[in-house]
Amino acid sequence: MRDALRGDFLGPARSAAIVAGLLATTAGYVQASLSMRAAGRAAARRRPESSGGTMRLTMSGLRKNRYIRRCIRRLGTARVIVGLRLLEFPLRHAVRLVVSRLSRERGVLVFGAPLDRFADNTAYLFLRLSGSPRLRCVWVTGSAELVERLRAAGHEAELRMSIAGLRVCLRAEWYVVSSYAADVNRWTHDGARLLNLWHGIPLKTIERDIANGPMSFIYRARSRRSLLAQALVDETRAPDAVLSTSPFISEHCFATAFGVPRERCLDFGYPRTDHFFGTHSRPFSDMLTRRPETWGRVRSAAYVIGYFPTWRDDDSPFIEQSGLSIERLADVVDAQGGLLVFKPHGNTSLSVSAGKAVVLDPEDDLNLYLPLCSALITDYSSVAFDFMLLDRPILYYVPDLEQYRRDRGLYFEPARMMPGPILSTAAELYTAVAALGPSTPADQRLGEVRALVWNGYDGRASQDLRRFLELDRS
Repeated sequence: MRDALRGDFLGPARSAAIVAGLLATTAGYVQASLSMRAAGRAAARRRPESSGGTMRLTMSGLRKNRYIRRCIRRLGTARVIVGLRLLEFPLRHAVRLVVSRLSRERGVLVFGAPLDRFADNTAYLFLRLSGSPRLRCVWVTGSAELVERLRAAGHEAELRMSIAGLRVCLRAEWYVVSSYAADVNRWTHDGARLLNLWHGIPLKTIERDIANGPMSFIYRARSRRSLLAQALVDETRAPDAVLSTSPFISEHCFATAFGVPRERCLDFGYPRTDHFFGTHSRPFSDMLTRRPETWGRVRSAAYVIGYFPTWRDDDSPFIEQSGLSIERLADVVDAQGGLLVFKPHGNTSLSVSAGKAVVLDPEDDLNLYLPLCSALITDYSSVAFDFMLLDRPILYYVPDLEQYRRDRGLYFEPARMMPGPILSTAAELYTAVAALGPSTPADQRLGEVRALVWNGYDGRASQDLRRFLELDRS
């Protein structure tokens, strides 16, 4: 236990704080559970004829609850992870010993995404590969509603902790994830192969490359036999293959971030951007948006600006703190005859007035909407690199640049890898947006950055991944 209690991150006082925090988090789960169940009963009373009126209680739903988020934010995400992993370690270790010895069935792939969403690279690849004669592809989730939707669309899907879901997870050769094995099932991945598609080209440091802040503790070097190293093995497992977009990104980011040799980085590009190279008369798939009519409204607009920021590790209300008004920003775009589309990061709790802006549903996949945007506003998000494939203007609104660089860390100098105006105040952003128009060209530096991070990618990532998985099976 000494390793778990060593250093500034955890000590006797911190350990006591973790126990107290976990009790508070548990109380938050209970309060959130009661709130959700009450809401479900109220919904059922309002719609007694509907079989979908009862709200199902899921772990992802609880994690999104404001009570839970408040408890976790107060204690710190990393401390909650460490505390929970230490508490469950005896059971998790016993399960790992059994599961790791099971035989796996070639050609069986299980897919998933964080917070039980159907989005990002895994969703796009799943839609491309589902029904393949040589591969059995199953989406695994904790959302019964999503299972029903996918099955209705002709895809194979299972609930994570159902008998059928556990069976396929224990048989699958490959876990195909956007972040971690927990996207599918954290308890059943031992002995399977892990393909991490990740969720974007990083400007900010990720995983093992995070040098500052509490999350860096997760990946701190320690003896593999230590209690803490074994308790955190699900978070620190290196993938058997990680998807990348170019040799430059593999060498400068992913190989070190994921602790893998260069040859395990697949420089194929991203399934979520393959459709950028096609037509956009209709959504790539209705499964990727909650309201297809919203997609239609955005597509019909003559001029669209998207504002899609990333999250802050401390979940701070950075938009409000910077003085930016989404409502005013929408008015600036509207004055030009355009439409503002806004979607905060899924890890962010924001309460803003949007005015004339279209606010996307948290379940909507952002890449479904990117080709409809004439220009982009973002910050340190990987969405900027995806948008470069469209050769359109990008504005970088980063009022906390120096603090973010210090607290989280960046792989690259902003002046080199941010091909667009770098704006630090709301007033600067309003002025820059007012100066944009449908015919405004992209920054001249964009082509150079795109060549570095995409390396001539032309929309065939899903094809290359299919070939990789099928050849691996043969």
